[in-house]
Order: sequence, then structure tokens, then C-alpha cells
Amino acid sequence: MIMEEQGVNQRCYFLLGEAPTKEAAARIAEVFSGCPYVYFMGAFGEMVVGIYYLSGEHQWWLQAVAENPQATLGLKRAALYVTDRPAFPAGMEPRVPKERGERSPCGAYCPECPRYRDPCRGCPASRHFLGSSSRGEGRYGDR
Repeated sequence: MIMEEQGVNQRCYFLLGEAPTKEAAARIAEVFSGCPYVYFMGAFGEMVVGIYYLSGEHQWWLQAVAENPQATLGLKRAALYVTDRPAFPAGMEPRVPKERGERSPCGAYCPECPRYRDPCRGCPASRHFLGSSSRGEGRYGDR
């Protein structure tokens, strides 16, 4: 059974970041907990831990967090680890709502982002998403 054919993202990312305060860490974890690609998101004191399953089209975002944690998430520093062979779970289908909102769960408004359309196809939880409806990849429609 091939996970890619079932619409499941297999590439797993582990993000570990340090926020300026415990309150900031908790706020960051809460804001991004609704992301369709988040498997786990939590704050441990000043540390923020996130586990994501992403397609290739969305990996640029986590790379940007690792390269510029202050500008992207407000973190003092961040480290990103990736595996193409997670043991459990082996993959995760994005959590896409039946009704897509004007904004993504984190509050982003895709059309205002300079990376919207290239390289980013938008958030699958937003009506501005340009990917397929089930996986967060491909083309969904021009909005």
C-alpha cells in the first residue's frame, strides 16, 4: 500500500523553537494548533514543539521558520528536523475543514502574503487554496 496514492503526507517535520517567554510559547502553540498539517503542537515553558506532515509544496514554510524564526513565528531560535520514513504514524492526511474560511486557522489571509501562488498554493483550510481538496497539493482552483 502506497501512502502517497491515498492522499497522505509521509514527510514528517519536527520543529523545536525557543520563544522569548512562556506566554509567547503558549500563544504560538495555540495559534498554529489548527494548521491542517499539524500532528502535534505544544509549549513546554519557553520551548515550542511542533510535529508536521507536509507535502513538498508547503515545506518552504517550515524552512523559512528555521532560517528566520523571529520574523516568521516570533521565536528566538528554531531547529527543524525531517524524516521521509516516520515509524508512527507513517503519514497524515491534512485536516481540511468541510467549509473553507476566508482566513487560515492561524489567521493568515493568503492573498496578502507575498509568497501566495509562488511558491505557496495557500492553506488548504482557506477558500484561497490553489491545491487539491484532499491533500494540500496540486490545483484546486483560481480564486
